[in-house]
Amino acid sequence: MSEKSATENTSQNTRRLAAIMFADIVGYTALMQDNEKRAAQIRARHREVFETNHKKFKGDIIQYYGDGALSVFNSAIQAVKCAVAIQQSFTNDPKVPLNVGLHMGDIVFSDADIYGDGVNVASRIESMGVTGGIFISGKLNDELKNHKDIKTTSLGYFELKNVSGPVEIFAVQGDGFEVPDKEIYRKGQKNAARTIAVLPFVNMSASEENEYFSDGITEEIINALSKIKNLKVTSRTSSFFFKNKNIPIRQIGQELNVSVLLEGSVRLAGNMVRITAQLINADEDFHFWSESWDRKLENIFEIQDEVSLLIAEKLREHFGHFEIQEHLVEKQTDSIDAYEYSLKGKFHFNKWNPDGMRTAIEFYEKALEQDPSHAQSYLGLADALGFLATTGNMPLMETWQKVAELIQKAKSINENLPGVHYHLANLAFFRQADYKTAFEENLRSLDLQANHAEAQQFMSFLYVISGRIEQARQHLDVAYSINPLSPETLFFNGYFHYMSGQFEEGLERLNGVLIQNPMNLPAFTIKCYNLLRLEKYEEMVKFVNNAPEELLIESDKVGLLAIAYSKMDNSKQANSYHEELEKLAGDENGFRASSFLFLLYAWTGDKENAFRWIENSLNGNTFFLLMLFADPLVDPIKDDPRYQKYRKLIFPETETPDESKSKKALLDQKTADQLADKLMEHIRENKPYLEPALSIRSLAEQTDIHPNQLSWLLNEKFGKNFNDFINHFRVEIFKTLAKDPKNKHLTLMALAYDSGFNSKTVFNTYFKKETGFTPKEFVKSTMNN
Repeated sequence: MSEKSATENTSQNTRRLAAIMFADIVGYTALMQDNEKRAAQIRARHREVFETNHKKFKGDIIQYYGDGALSVFNSAIQAVKCAVAIQQSFTNDPKVPLNVGLHMGDIVFSDADIYGDGVNVASRIESMGVTGGIFISGKLNDELKNHKDIKTTSLGYFELKNVSGPVEIFAVQGDGFEVPDKEIYRKGQKNAARTIAVLPFVNMSASEENEYFSDGITEEIINALSKIKNLKVTSRTSSFFFKNKNIPIRQIGQELNVSVLLEGSVRLAGNMVRITAQLINADEDFHFWSESWDRKLENIFEIQDEVSLLIAEKLREHFGHFEIQEHLVEKQTDSIDAYEYSLKGKFHFNKWNPDGMRTAIEFYEKALEQDPSHAQSYLGLADALGFLATTGNMPLMETWQKVAELIQKAKSINENLPGVHYHLANLAFFRQADYKTAFEENLRSLDLQANHAEAQQFMSFLYVISGRIEQARQHLDVAYSINPLSPETLFFNGYFHYMSGQFEEGLERLNGVLIQNPMNLPAFTIKCYNLLRLEKYEEMVKFVNNAPEELLIESDKVGLLAIAYSKMDNSKQANSYHEELEKLAGDENGFRASSFLFLLYAWTGDKENAFRWIENSLNGNTFFLLMLFADPLVDPIKDDPRYQKYRKLIFPETETPDESKSKKALLDQKTADQLADKLMEHIRENKPYLEPALSIRSLAEQTDIHPNQLSWLLNEKFGKNFNDFINHFRVEIFKTLAKDPKNKHLTLMALAYDSGFNSKTVFNTYFKKETGFTPKEFVKSTMNN
């Protein structure tokens, strides 16, 4: 379709969901300079191929710009097929080197133009592309689930400029297409912006037994920084993966996809504690800030708050604006003994085995003896008991009742703990089968701490089982960005693809989980479901029969085999397993067998028995109904009108927060202009940048502007973070001093110190960033001139 016709079709402002394509000719500007005739030929061929294929695949070309094009499609499938046809055409002479990026998102048509977040995402994906390749977003990839002729491979999660949250990017596979090696491509990209991982602080105490304390301080700092919105903080699970491992900083940054790492140490001696911390640029492997604190142990919560706030300030100076609360760490208890017992409990809890849990329970109980109002110990105790119950080491129902009481006790003491609401969400789901309450409590947990990895995973789960795939992906992407090495995140990734109908992709991811831990029951079960949906019945039967005896209880094994044999040419086995499953479901504790019976009914199209099971489950408050209602194995009954009727009962409407409504300018235009003038006047008259220790907080005090407002002002009015803003003036002073013949006798670093720099690495980095030259190259060029 022509550019003109697309314009005519968009004469009014309209919003719609569309597949957006950005495509750029690689190296076109350089070609124009070298050979205008050749460039004109390539552009003509580019437009000819675009016109032909957009007409064929029903796409609208919105705009041509010198070296590329922007177009939209009503169908994601048509968009990908169009991109494939275009790239295949350009492999023939005259060849056209092209990058293509595709995304599915909301766009707004306004006269002859389109805009919206979807356009920006597609543009960013295209800019990350490789010549001859087709890169697509995870959201668009979700639309390809039923089209086996289109193969894609994930390149991982990436932070894109001006896009909130990480985006999973896929490369389309095919003959002649450029598909980069995932690991090599990942290493070639900068790590995600505004991201930090707090590595385990080293125990420098005389006693190795004090390791619990250094681990505890690390976790407290992670939790404190996690309270800051718009800052991605890697979760404890992924950060502690690197404990006691000698791995290069750059590699850790790449594996966690973070741009900054925090290292530190803790020394506990009597009633004194020393904490050291240093921030490291993970991309460049250089330290840009360090500090140490010597304080009394009795002031431990004040120390943690002081340390966390200063780290947050330095990160804001480095990254750019985000708001920081007045306090990041609250006092938990007046009893240092209770706090230390609680840290010891957490230390043993994190061993994730029954013996560790029993030891953790002892310490949490000791903590509560010292302070019966220590909310965190009630939560820790609930976690440990819950683990023992779900792993069969304690009576299930009796222990869950105790867990519920402990969580309610913690809530009565401090209802603003994210963990309280996360646990309440789980209780509502698994004990009461109350989807709406589970959703609301989990949302409250994320409102208190957006970096709560488990709550992000659970929110993805709650969305995906109710069929809201797009929202599920958004939360899964966040969980992946803050906890990429967690087995739970990897499992939920596989589960998401299964529930989205992407069974091959789900199988691939779940196989990865099972390689790490062959005894992971959820991964084992959902792998079986994937095999069933792929109609690989014999493979599934073999997989189940070879499973370790201790992994599968009888009802699970019988249920899986009953479903598989129901679709195989073996009626004797099918009837035998069906009858056995019916018997198991009739037992007093036959709820798991009953759930497999429902899947068997649904998968074989036995609608009457399937809907009878749903009706009975509604009265019985079983969480299996919530988990299985939208399962792909239930697809054969989803076209029945009764299914939609029950769906509304099982998944009542829940409100999804609109983050865009909460994003307000911190200052109005007039005030922002006035404060910007005030700041620049102070810069010109007082030259605060000459102070090596200048911080955003000290500059805020000098100008009488609140630190949050000053940070916002630098970001929005000047387009820079604090460090870039201040170091710009320092670089200019250095250039002036270097050109002055009177300073010929001074070394470069002497001039740098006189300009306000206090680090050789920082000076060299920012000078090259500002000028494109090293300081030595700059001085040499001025001497030649």
